[in-house]
Amino acid sequence: MSDPALQGLVGNSEDMSALVGRRVRYLGEIYEITDIVFDEDMMILSADTDTEMQEDSYGRAHRRVPKVRNLRFRDAHGQPTQAWEDVSFLDGPLA
Repeated sequence: MSDPALQGLVGNSEDMSALVGRRVRYLGEIYEITDIVFDEDMMILSADTDTEMQEDSYGRAHRRVPKVRNLRFRDAHGQPTQAWEDVSFLDGPLA
């Protein structure tokens, strides 16, 4: 990925944090960016409509929760990952 704007985004924690709350399409499904975990370079997406069953500590089905995707937003060298090619912002492109 050689897009300078995207490289600047993944290198700036304030800009990445500003993405929280934005709605995106990822692999044909609608999600909301619910968290950015900088220690692990992960962007957390939660589905608006799709749910999955969460198990309790004993492995029993316990409750329905939003479907979650964890996407690595940058690699070990600080460069954007391939995941960005599958993400499109519903409210317009990145500025």
